Amino acid sequence: MKSFMEDAFDSYCGLSCAQCSFKEPHHCGGCIATKGRPFHGSCEVAQCAAKRGKRFCGECESFPCEVLVRYSNDKVHGDDGARIENCKAIKTAMVKEARKDLQPIGYCGHHCDYCFLGEWCGGCRSEYNCCSYATLFESGSCPNVSCAKERGLDACYACRDLASCPKGYYERENSNEYIAKATALFIHKHGEAPYTAALQHAIASGLNYPRDFDRTGSVESALVLLESFLEIGRG
Repeated sequence: MKSFMEDAFDSYCGLSCAQCSFKEPHHCGGCIATKGRPFHGSCEVAQCAAKRGKRFCGECESFPCEVLVRYSNDKVHGDDGARIENCKAIKTAMVKEARKDLQPIGYCGHHCDYCFLGEWCGGCRSEYNCCSYATLFESGSCPNVSCAKERGLDACYACRDLASCPKGYYERENSNEYIAKATALFIHKHGEAPYTAALQHAIASGLNYPRDFDRTGSVESALVLLESFLEIGRG
């Protein structure tokens, strides 16, 4: 059985195998079906994607890499970047489908609608979770998500132990990433709707999310900054 939206692509690089003029004349099964060895022999792009465990190049952390750019802009067999744009379109469609009708606030408190990875990640509540933090763990799930699910909670901000929790993202205070816990504490105190409204107004005022919140230097300061937009968000 094919996994999530696998019908959206039939090659690693974004080239449409179905529309390729070489497919029928050369009896080519395509790079995915042949495991990176189409009619002309081993493909560097396909071999790279397979080695990295990517279903297609658009899912790679290095996209678009030098190899893909070089192939796509080859003077003889290239397409002037068309396959790269196709990869982007496929990934955008996959993310949109994955997040359809889902709560946009992640388990930890980050808001997927304003995350810098929002274009590439379906979010931790979806079946297309590409969260960069989650990829650090073999399970592909961050400790915050795992803990909330084990406790039967909808999110970390529903936990009575939130304030003292050192798990997952909240341990990353040592890496100067304060906003995740600050947003969770905000939601715990004020609710999800006020959080979304306050964040929207903060961004509209010119603040960069999450960077400017992290620059405050602590969870407490990041929380105070977000709460300064609370009354505006309620208005």
